Amino acid sequence: MARPIVFLSDYGLQDEYVGICHGVIARIAPQARVIDLTHAIPPHDVLRGAVILAGSVRFVPEQAVFLAVVDPGVGTARRAVAVETPSGATLVGPDNGLLSMAWEELGGGARGVAVTSGRVRLEPVSDTFHGRDVFAPAAAHVSNGLALEDLGSEVSMGDLVRVSFPAPAAAPDGLRCVILSADRFGNLQLAARPPDLESAGLSEASRLQATAGDYVLDVPLVRTFADLRPSQAGLNVDSAGFLALVVNGGSAAQAFGLGAGDDVLLARPS
Repeated sequence: MARPIVFLSDYGLQDEYVGICHGVIARIAPQARVIDLTHAIPPHDVLRGAVILAGSVRFVPEQAVFLAVVDPGVGTARRAVAVETPSGATLVGPDNGLLSMAWEELGGGARGVAVTSGRVRLEPVSDTFHGRDVFAPAAAHVSNGLALEDLGSEVSMGDLVRVSFPAPAAAPDGLRCVILSADRFGNLQLAARPPDLESAGLSEASRLQATAGDYVLDVPLVRTFADLRPSQAGLNVDSAGFLALVVNGGSAAQAFGLGAGDDVLLARPS
């Protein structure tokens, strides 16, 4: 039985790229179920793709093949790789850090290979569409049961590129962190989790002062959006376990003009 393929990319849906990758998979592994995780990763945003991919691994079949394509270096000397994990999952994508958080979430990378085999790749390989010619066929062949070593030569896991988001920092004035992303609702996901509040001595607070850009906000810590008044800002824990700056019934991103990479200071109200 073919293994399921979990597909993430920054391709969007207005062009043919996702559909063509589905077509390549269907020709090689017609029995494989493809789960489209998302194709709305911001263009070229490897870190965002890595965070989303890592956050998904607990909710999909353990033997899944992850096909991930956020690849600003397509056509360059960066490698195409496949990584096997102790959990039984396999990750296929560019060696630019996109896969790294996911393999760590899955118990670390057991072994990796460079995808170079002419048996797997669609020749001639386009310099601009490795999703079609390299990654999708490799994922499909793995789904069908092809051994990892048949994709190409082994590479040291220590040589593969890793990414990480900026760590939150406890400081005398509070907890400093950055915004990881804004979702389609305008919720601002912070690169911090509830234990980080504890490390900054803020875990017992029911309200915090959030300083971001030109705004100084008094934000209650809430469990649900409905715990806030309409259009009121607050801080909650999102479904991925990160702290998030939100507005009930509105967009925190639009209301405060904030987005990925912006700095936030969480502190006790002055």
